[in-house]
Amino acid sequence: MRGIISLFIAIIMLTGCNQSKAMNAQQSQNETTIGNPTAKEVLAQNPSVDVFQYKDIVYMNASDIEWVQQAELTIGERVGTITKQYKEDLTFEQGMATKLPVETEIYEPLEAKGSILIVKLKDDEVRYLGLFEG
Repeated sequence: MRGIISLFIAIIMLTGCNQSKAMNAQQSQNETTIGNPTAKEVLAQNPSVDVFQYKDIVYMNASDIEWVQQAELTIGERVGTITKQYKEDLTFEQGMATKLPVETEIYEPLEAKGSILIVKLKDDEVRYLGLFEG
């Protein structure tokens, strides 16, 4: 009798372990990688959005974001330039923009204010906010 009970307990334990492994494998397959939004993802949500890519981060025009506009910022060092204009079906690359013209200069503010960059357009300064997951 003890042998049968021991065998029954062993079978139950092995079955439980196998189900746990199967559930963990299925959960791993269902997990998605979380990271910063890509230009492709941003454009899929809004094809007319004003964005550019700098150092693998997508920056979006922040003209309508009050706290970005109210931040006291001084234009600092030039960190880049728009090198390409995005066209539908192209792969979005570093230095590419949807609205900004080629040769638009990109600046970091002197003050460390998170992920804000400033571009110069004629006599205007336009602020862009980096899109980070979090």
